[in-house]
Amino acid sequence: MLIDRSALIVLFAVVVAACGPGSDTNSADTSSSAAGAGVEPKVAVGGGSVADDAPSGELNTARPEFRWPSVEEAEQYRIVVRDAGGNGYERVLDAVDANCQASDGSCGAATSLEYFDNDLTWFVESTVDGVAGPTSGALSITTPVSPHMQPIKSNTGICEGWASIAYDKYVALNNTWNSKSLTSEDWSQIMHVTENADGSVQSSWTYDWLGRNDAGKGGQYEVKAYPQVFYGPKLGTHVSGSKEETGLPELVRDLPEFKVAYDFTEADTRAERNVALESFFHDSCRIQGPCDDVDNRAYEMMIWVSNPERRTPGDLALTGVLIDNNKWNVYIKPRSNKQYIAFTAQSPSTSGVLDWKSFVDWTVQWTADRGEALGINKLEPDYCMGAIEMGAEIWWGRGTFTINRFEVTR
Repeated sequence: MLIDRSALIVLFAVVVAACGPGSDTNSADTSSSAAGAGVEPKVAVGGGSVADDAPSGELNTARPEFRWPSVEEAEQYRIVVRDAGGNGYERVLDAVDANCQASDGSCGAATSLEYFDNDLTWFVESTVDGVAGPTSGALSITTPVSPHMQPIKSNTGICEGWASIAYDKYVALNNTWNSKSLTSEDWSQIMHVTENADGSVQSSWTYDWLGRNDAGKGGQYEVKAYPQVFYGPKLGTHVSGSKEETGLPELVRDLPEFKVAYDFTEADTRAERNVALESFFHDSCRIQGPCDDVDNRAYEMMIWVSNPERRTPGDLALTGVLIDNNKWNVYIKPRSNKQYIAFTAQSPSTSGVLDWKSFVDWTVQWTADRGEALGINKLEPDYCMGAIEMGAEIWWGRGTFTINRFEVTR
């Protein structure tokens, strides 16, 4: 699923979490309140009906080409795609990129991203002389199912879909895995994915997980969400790219020299949260997880590059461990999770490059030498590593978290 890097466009995705009735699910789209199922038809672009070859109904492709009549002197068009819950994206392009010079008076463009297993509504807005022009009527489409790109499922006892946007070898995910721990449904988490003119991609989440004393059954001590981008196979039903494209899944003993570059920013943050990267290791290379047939996750490794004010990842086992030319503290959970290890940065940073294999190799050796004495399991060399993930674990509070760069190379 590759983004067309040659088109100098801005891709803007807005994904609204499955919020409760107290949430403002329209806050993600201030410029178009008519996005979503049940939209009243708008004035057709160009004064006529949407072109006959515009997509509608059930499709055999997850990446349709949208076509619409051109508007005289329009310098810009905006394709808006939404599902019934407000999930979707926007693509803004000029008349040239929309091929509006066609002899039949139509314009057209394909999306840069792919939708699978969705019932969607789409329409096109025009801009003429810098102001809003005519807007097309809304059409409904149904996209096909893929065995490798179905909605992510939660592990809270009720399998729920999580909105996601796939690009290149990555997937941005509106992960709200533990929302059911809240007694209130007034939380919100909104995802924006932007493709910049230079081809880079930013993923941003604006969230509100309520106050410290409103944190629900698990209280302020329980993580509620992990908005993230991942690379590789996260679940059997959500894979960002093939083994040839990503090098994953792969046995621990045979891991390539993965380098993980990251850069993030935060704004208006009044929350208890971290910024963490992680991988799960499975007992076979048939990667599965929550809501798959079998959850075969066997080990978890986390690397906190930004630490919360109060929380720690478990019991402190070591301090000042030198890995990848930086010092880290090491945490384990012998009483609650023997298949877990976490590293916290002694010098947190909003950007950097991690030698992923160095952390894996250190964990294999250290848990083999000290695991039994400490009451934790070993990270076995014949376990299989799934995805590499980056996100923010949020206990409570609100803010905006943006991943400016998450790039895995080998």
